[in-house]
Amino acid sequence: MIKLLRRLGKVSQTSGFQRPEAVASSLTSGCTDAERRAQYVLFAGTSGGMSARVRKITKDILALSQNCLGFTAISTRTRDRLLADAPNLSRYFFLVERPKHPIGKLPDGCHTVLRADHPDLQDLRRRYANHPATEHIQWSRQDVETRLDLPYFRADNSYVFQSRAYSPLVFYATAAYVEKTDKADLFQVLEEDNYFGAETFDFHGKLVSRDLLDSIIELNFLAAYVPLFSESRSINVLDIGAGYGRLAHRMTAACPNVGKYFCTDAVPESTFLSQYYLAFRNVLDRCAVVPLDKVTELRSIPIELAINVHSFTECRGRVVAWWLEELSAIKIPWLFIETDFGLTSRDGYGVRNDFREKIEESGYRLIVQQPKFAQSQILRDHGLYPSEFYLFRQT
Repeated sequence: MIKLLRRLGKVSQTSGFQRPEAVASSLTSGCTDAERRAQYVLFAGTSGGMSARVRKITKDILALSQNCLGFTAISTRTRDRLLADAPNLSRYFFLVERPKHPIGKLPDGCHTVLRADHPDLQDLRRRYANHPATEHIQWSRQDVETRLDLPYFRADNSYVFQSRAYSPLVFYATAAYVEKTDKADLFQVLEEDNYFGAETFDFHGKLVSRDLLDSIIELNFLAAYVPLFSESRSINVLDIGAGYGRLAHRMTAACPNVGKYFCTDAVPESTFLSQYYLAFRNVLDRCAVVPLDKVTELRSIPIELAINVHSFTECRGRVVAWWLEELSAIKIPWLFIETDFGLTSRDGYGVRNDFREKIEESGYRLIVQQPKFAQSQILRDHGLYPSEFYLFRQT
């Protein structure tokens, strides 16, 4: 009946069940830091079979409790009406993000390949079973089958969250930031389409997506420390948790000196999709999709940079430790980690543990740490999925 919501940044204490305009005013009113830390929002949802008397008692209890406990109570119906007018506020709440139904172009014949019963995918599932790196919480077989539509793998899903929590204005502000801070001129070089369900937005005549914008920010950051654009040498890259091959596609398109980009993932669907996607983008001459049970074969190949984007923070600590052992065995000098949960592993529902010590024990030291939106304070709080960049160097 009552759903506890995540902490909300700007909420003033109000009583009762508010009208949407009153709640919007409450959400945007000024508060001190102490008030922001102390206050919560509570949604009261009532089932259809609940009697009017019980509904009234519930409302009275919530109204009396608010002033004592420091939370704001609104009905789920009010929440939904509010979010219809201000969808960007949905990022403040649990369980109210609403991915859009995927649309966009699909290549001819993709449904004959991108299907759950494809023999190659079935083989990967069999081979990945019981591997030490596949002890998933977030990427269980049931979770993937429920949340992932294979032909629309670039839609708003677990690979890349998109407009579920943000308004078009946030995409516009982020695109403007990328265009202004793009020292490598990738905004002019890289293109976007809406193949496979990627959500796209018009920015002064240029089609943009989170796939594109995130990739440009990441590549600009890495280029400041790793010779991605050097004409005198070639480097090889290993992407751990490569998903459908987003960054592999972007880096090989932008960086001609990247010799080989190796994609690996502990989720069989990711390996299956990246093989298909990178073939579709015609970059398999410089990309190689490495199944999880073949990762140890990379130990004889010189690799200069390892990348992990929002993957280690979805793993258990012992899985992170397994990957770090492999990095040490391959002797990769640079390690780039992007995360929105700090350097913490997910060891249970609501349980996180720091793994920075594991990184240091593997012979890496932190060279630089900076926010995704390093040059804009307001976007660090309100940009498109803020995160933190960590770059380590092997000692």
